Amino acid sequence: MKRPPGVTPPPAGPPEAERPNEPRAAEPRRRAPGGIRRSKKKTSSEVEAITEPIDIVSGSASTPEASSGFRSLPPLPEVSLGDGRDSGRDDDDDSSPKPWWLTRRTDPTVEKAAEAEKNLAHAERRRRRYERAEARRFTQATRTRRRKYLMGLAATVVLVLVVVLTAYSPLLAVRTITVEGASRVDASAVSAALDDQLGRPLTLVDFGEVKKTLETFPLIQSYVTEARPPDTLVIRIVERRPVVTVAADGAFNLVDAAGVVVETTPARAPGYPTIDVAATPVDSPGFAAASQVLLALSPEFLAQVDAVSAPTPDSVTLALTNGQRVVWGSAEDSALKARIVASMISNPGIPDVTEYDVSSPEAPIVH
Repeated sequence: MKRPPGVTPPPAGPPEAERPNEPRAAEPRRRAPGGIRRSKKKTSSEVEAITEPIDIVSGSASTPEASSGFRSLPPLPEVSLGDGRDSGRDDDDDSSPKPWWLTRRTDPTVEKAAEAEKNLAHAERRRRRYERAEARRFTQATRTRRRKYLMGLAATVVLVLVVVLTAYSPLLAVRTITVEGASRVDASAVSAALDDQLGRPLTLVDFGEVKKTLETFPLIQSYVTEARPPDTLVIRIVERRPVVTVAADGAFNLVDAAGVVVETTPARAPGYPTIDVAATPVDSPGFAAASQVLLALSPEFLAQVDAVSAPTPDSVTLALTNGQRVVWGSAEDSALKARIVASMISNPGIPDVTEYDVSSPEAPIVH
């Protein structure tokens, strides 16, 4: 409520003289109406001078202050506290701090507890990350071994699956059989004999059955099989090579080193020497030694050989087409003996030779 001009408020209590003696330092200091802050106490004489009655210049007499005839004391000076703060503010001042429960703010204790809990959670997360990093560092070797083991196991499983799928896949079944290296042997007959392998996967071909089938062809000395994906089986054969001619029943048989008849002709085939099977049977050691000697000769020198005889393995003798003879001896060092005989025959300084003896290649003899 606004005061009338010229009117001072009545004193809030009895005069200073009537108050009980109390320590002045315990009373709170009051701020003067003008907002001037006094830090110096007033003396008792100053207070008594102020409490003398004064005339009212203007104002309404209806107020209790005017009818009493006394002027009210000014507010007591404020007592300055040790911390220098203003402790005597008016309770009605809006700028004074309010307790937290009268505001919309959260309890500071709760805020501090939430902040501490947040910091604790953050520290716990950092601790867990550090522990995981340390665990990974100390288990690096174990994890590396485990990774290699798993990779090896996976590669093995993949390889097994590939082999199984390849073995039983109908996409790799045999549909074509090709025979290579056949001249005297009928290739179509060999393919027809192996028809039972058609339709089988290449990895499941019965090679034992293939061997039995090819053994029925006497002209095949050896063979090699080859699988050509996706559906071809190749048979490479090596035919028997005839080395001598054997006269039998008005015909001539071409016989290989094993005594197998390769071919029969009504006339003697050129380029193959004859052998007397009566003196050198086909199944005798002498026949085997003679065959080894003939296989070691070059085609040019073999064309000059007319007949061969070998009563024993160490007495192989060649009869040339020009009437000369070559005492060969055993089949050992046949390649060296063949070169020595060829050089001696082509040497014009050795005339009128009827026999060459190379049974001892270190010391050849001519007769």
